[in-house]
Amino acid sequence: MKLKPWFGFLLAVATGGLLSLCQVTQAQVVLVKEGKPLARIYAGSMNAMAVQELNYHLEKMAGATLEVVTNASEVIRGPALVLGDRAKTLGCVPRKTCESLEGYRIQVTKNQVLIGGESDDAVLLGVYSLLEKLGCDWVMPGAMGEIIPRQSTVSVPAMDESSAPDFSMRRLWYRGYPQPRLPLEKANFSQWLQRQKGGAWSHPAAGAAGHVWDAFIKKHKVEIEKDPTMLALVRASDGTLQRRGPQLESTHPRVIELFVQDIKDAYRKNIAAGKWTRDSVGAFGIGPADGLDYSLSAESVAAGAGRVDPVVGELDRTDELVLMGNRILAEVHKEYPNAYVGFYSYSTHADYPARYKPDSKMVAIFAPINYSRFHGVLDPNSKTQRYYRDVVEQWGKLAREQGNVLIYRGYNWNLAENMLPYSKVRIWGEELPFYKANGVVGLTVEATKAWSINGASDYIFMKLAWDTSRDWKQVLHTYCEKSFGSGAPAMERYFLRLIETQHAAGQEAGSFSAFPLIFNEEWVKTSQKDLAEALKIARTPEDKTRIEYVGYGVEALRLYQAYYQTTLDFDLTAAKTAYEAMGAHWAKTYQVNTELVANEVPEYLKRFILNFVEQGLKYASTPYRMIYKLPDALPTMFDPNEVGHRMNYFEPSVNDSGCIRTKTYSSTWDAQGLSGLRAGAVWYRVHFALPVDAKSQPIGLFVGGVEDEARVWLNGKFVGTSGRAFSKPSVFDLTEDVKQEGDNLLAIEVVRNSKANEIGLGGLIRPAFLFAGPRLEKKAAGSVEIRRVLPGGELGEVIKP
Repeated sequence: MKLKPWFGFLLAVATGGLLSLCQVTQAQVVLVKEGKPLARIYAGSMNAMAVQELNYHLEKMAGATLEVVTNASEVIRGPALVLGDRAKTLGCVPRKTCESLEGYRIQVTKNQVLIGGESDDAVLLGVYSLLEKLGCDWVMPGAMGEIIPRQSTVSVPAMDESSAPDFSMRRLWYRGYPQPRLPLEKANFSQWLQRQKGGAWSHPAAGAAGHVWDAFIKKHKVEIEKDPTMLALVRASDGTLQRRGPQLESTHPRVIELFVQDIKDAYRKNIAAGKWTRDSVGAFGIGPADGLDYSLSAESVAAGAGRVDPVVGELDRTDELVLMGNRILAEVHKEYPNAYVGFYSYSTHADYPARYKPDSKMVAIFAPINYSRFHGVLDPNSKTQRYYRDVVEQWGKLAREQGNVLIYRGYNWNLAENMLPYSKVRIWGEELPFYKANGVVGLTVEATKAWSINGASDYIFMKLAWDTSRDWKQVLHTYCEKSFGSGAPAMERYFLRLIETQHAAGQEAGSFSAFPLIFNEEWVKTSQKDLAEALKIARTPEDKTRIEYVGYGVEALRLYQAYYQTTLDFDLTAAKTAYEAMGAHWAKTYQVNTELVANEVPEYLKRFILNFVEQGLKYASTPYRMIYKLPDALPTMFDPNEVGHRMNYFEPSVNDSGCIRTKTYSSTWDAQGLSGLRAGAVWYRVHFALPVDAKSQPIGLFVGGVEDEARVWLNGKFVGTSGRAFSKPSVFDLTEDVKQEGDNLLAIEVVRNSKANEIGLGGLIRPAFLFAGPRLEKKAAGSVEIRRVLPGGELGEVIKP
């Protein structure tokens, strides 16, 4: 039964509710009425930023500026906005508190709006919360991101609420990027972070982050030169074992002693300066240098758990680092009991310890670079994220049992690609509550500019970093309403389709590689229709502009798809045109608003695309010409121990008719279920006959890109190597060994020297073709001596296949 309005009123009276109804009405505080200021702001000198932000937004909202009273002895008269200590003396003390002292309380009572906080920074956060309740928001840096509703009367409804962040440490920070670095970008971003209640506070244990072994080697250069056994024992390209950096021999007693010495020296220096005491918290990184080449010594291997990292394909080093950290802390804690050490949970040290229980003051900083960037840690569509989830949960158990500090150090973009549509909305929506539940105390996220792509994701990250209980879909809905006005329904449809398409595709390969397998031409067309519909019904110029901003990312995807198709067609002339179109689009967008695109895009395009396009076009154009396109799907022989050259994988006589065929340039290893094959080499065998018009001419091979070294054999003879050249093209002269008549057998061995290039890739990753024309000056880019290591470590003769 539907109640009449008067019936509800009588029901309130009958149940004693009349008084509360009146109180609610009376508690509303009018700040501005019909453009005229009614209230005054009572604040201390430390609340200057809070006062400035209040008046800035009220001026934009209603054309009014409130008078400010800083004299603490002046009697407060309503209507009043009372900030800071004066609000606390009136009883507005935060009920929720946190380690970063950011808890605040907003209380509306007796014609007063009171905002009290644990600190002056907390009062400012309370002001931003109040402005949000008045309809304000900030959807991107700069004036275009300010959402300030226009209204002549501004009133604050009755409320009494206290709030504190779920993560006391909430850092979203711009990474270093190529010039020009515009000062306004940094200022705009800092202001946006502040308004989104981003925290400046850093957890005391966060100083344990970083890649430090290379710096350690430099610092102790003299001593290490005297005793090079402190350096990692690594296998050189000729098969021998050598001592070299940038990694250390983590079990070496002198390495432990020097780390202990450095930490104690830091304490003594700070104590002498009056900054620390013996019991102060100090945090120190002990993590390896970035990259691989970890020690293969018996001591280092024995210190580990014997596991192989399933994504990188190398021995897991987590236990080795935990053992090292435990040994360091055992000595340091004898004098300084609150010292912390830590390392990035990253690369081949990204697991949980299986052999050693970490000291309670060992910090794990999760930097999940190895796992799918298209999925969150709880996404069932991701194979790699499922592994990572287990890692975090095990560290979370340690945190609950003994108080280990856990910090998340992530990324806001798809690494090695930051120009195409991409979303972390669902990822943040699922991951942040997960991290909170597993004891992570702080978030520090490396960000790339590119607000046309990352705007929704960054907005939702900041909202949920404060309050993980919020539903990400509802926050996205709010973002669309604020950003796009009447165009919000169509834009929300676009974002949800982007999120679902990215999630459902199940692709995990990095950089640009997976995009052709995730988004098709129909997806782009549908997205363009959504944007066109939103533009048509949006009412304000600002809403239309922000819709257009999102459109730049969709157009970038359309241009990339056009480029990708030219590579499938081996049309290198068109590929060059398509490449230039992508660069021109970036430049155009940058001119519209530098906040919209990442500065690294031209660098990434050049690194991953331009070399292939220019070199490919060179050998497909006069005086050269393309005479044979290597097929996409090729007979494939996997060689995880890199001994195929001793097993005749290059011999024409080997029958390869039963070999599996894997796709090369049109797919990824991840998409074909091969991403677990991270070590060793892979061989492709290509049978071809020279075309009649190419006979008696110099013949070359163009290889568009591999992960990460191509070694070429023709008709059983070794031609040469590209050297380590991940993603870069290479050419080989086949003239001497090519048969003018009959079948030729081209064997391409792709050796994975580095297992940390990009997730989900392997083997040939770009088109390859034979060409005729002037003979190349060099047979190959590089040479390699393939030898056996004999008993005792001596090198045998160069193998002559």
